[in-house]
Amino acid sequence: MKKNNYKYVCLLLMALSLGSCKKALQEDPKYTINNKTAFESESTASLALAGCYGYMTTYSAYGQAVPEIMVGASGLGWAQTNGGDQDTYNSMVTPPANVLVGLSWAGWYKVIGESNFFIAAVEQSNLSAAFKKQSISEAKFLRAVCYFNLANVFGGVPLRIDPSTSESIKMPRASVSDVYKQVEKDLLEAADGLTTKEQLGANASGKATKYAAYAYLAKLYWILGSHDNVSTSPFWIKAKEMGDRVIANGNYALVPKFASLFVNNSNGSSESIFQLNFSNSSAYVGNRANWIFAPANSTAGISFGRIKVSKAFYDQFRGTYPDDPRLKITFATSFTQIKTNNFKIYAYPYVAGTSGLATAVTDSIRYNALGDPTNPRMDEISTAVKNAFTARAGDHQGWPYFAKQIDVASTAQNSNKNVMLYRYADFLLLMADVENELGNNSKALEYMNSVLTRARTSANAVSVYPQRITNPITQNDLRIRIFNERLFELAGEYEMFVDVRRRGVDFFKFVVDRHNNHNITKAFVAAAQAINNVTAFRDRLLPNTPDLLKKNLLMPIPQSELNTNESLTASDQNFGY
Repeated sequence: MKKNNYKYVCLLLMALSLGSCKKALQEDPKYTINNKTAFESESTASLALAGCYGYMTTYSAYGQAVPEIMVGASGLGWAQTNGGDQDTYNSMVTPPANVLVGLSWAGWYKVIGESNFFIAAVEQSNLSAAFKKQSISEAKFLRAVCYFNLANVFGGVPLRIDPSTSESIKMPRASVSDVYKQVEKDLLEAADGLTTKEQLGANASGKATKYAAYAYLAKLYWILGSHDNVSTSPFWIKAKEMGDRVIANGNYALVPKFASLFVNNSNGSSESIFQLNFSNSSAYVGNRANWIFAPANSTAGISFGRIKVSKAFYDQFRGTYPDDPRLKITFATSFTQIKTNNFKIYAYPYVAGTSGLATAVTDSIRYNALGDPTNPRMDEISTAVKNAFTARAGDHQGWPYFAKQIDVASTAQNSNKNVMLYRYADFLLLMADVENELGNNSKALEYMNSVLTRARTSANAVSVYPQRITNPITQNDLRIRIFNERLFELAGEYEMFVDVRRRGVDFFKFVVDRHNNHNITKAFVAAAQAINNVTAFRDRLLPNTPDLLKKNLLMPIPQSELNTNESLTASDQNFGY
């Protein structure tokens, strides 16, 4: 566990139980030292602040529930069609009672509840003015990040900014505009009070810093401009103002090699704007992303591969950039079953024999021979490929795996990986979008090309793709290009759900239609229907009517919140649920 932030969190979370949604929704602070004592000294108050960070790493937050929802429900993933939670959010038929949706809501609100209590307690304490300013700013930063995500995923939500009481639990939904205004207020105040990462030195990793707050303000305004989806939105100018501060003084930089972003125990990266540092030895907190995304038996710990990559998204990326070094870091299309027999296993788009150690690829999709390498036609693929990926029922490797969070050295359900929630490549692509909307084409291409160049040069030998953009490109074409480039660069990271939806139904429809028009996916669905194949290992088409697309821009308000919050009724539910 990283000592700078979370060394106290295991004791702090002893009372937290993820086995019960009701318990997970509780917001009463569970500090293991007397509350009055906790805020009589800076050392013990610092431990309480560490707890606020620590709640970000629970299994109901970024330890499990948030990754499952943000990646699995994005429209770019696959999960078993077995009627379970993963099936419903992956298929975009999520019910309000979906457990993972409820846990992600509870996870963000738990951080908010602890931050609210911390802010009030420190304000009323006799601690030094300098400590109050810094620590309250950190808590406001965490609260802002959580409300930002709640608004992005659920829309308007109850806006609780004071310590929880029996009355504050009964709170109606605020408008989404008011939630974003609170995020803005918290981030502006945090930016004013926080120190820089240089001032924090070795303790900066995993901590809120001044330019991380400005970077989140740029992202807030960018999201609001994206929601407006017109170049005349006033939020683009605000995003540029905040983003320019980060570029001028934030001291962030792209790392030379893409793969180094996803190594175990990553700390101190120049690309990390804000990250979470996880314990791998606690029963209450930890990073279960390996458990979620890694193939079964492929790591020392427990892995299920419950969220995989859709064929359509894999082919879009590979067909667009066939030798992009990011492909091998982003997707796993082969793996070794190290916990059982060391068999080499291959996944889409490869077909292989099953003769144990002698297993070898016998066929595959030949992308360089396709008319459109992002969408193979049935008459362009072999009979073996057709049989493997459009006609076969039962357990099989019909989908690639998201690879960034795979940890071969994981322990039980916990990974050794820390997670960058916000990194500089994300920020640069965001700023490219901002500059494009403001008509600054050359600056937009400068930011975008820096990300593409890093990708192209990330292997030992420089790749052909992704190429720099050197030819003139219209504002609208660049807008679409940036939209897709963000999906490629950030694939399998926790921006996916929001990125796909941030510009509304029209851009969301790009993704859904690309999936539904993927020839192999369509053939799989048709073949399953023809033979009444009802096994869990099937593909599906996604809802694409105007009303269903509008519905799926947001997740439903969890049924657990509707049941326990007396100020909410069924009429407060999001559109379509």
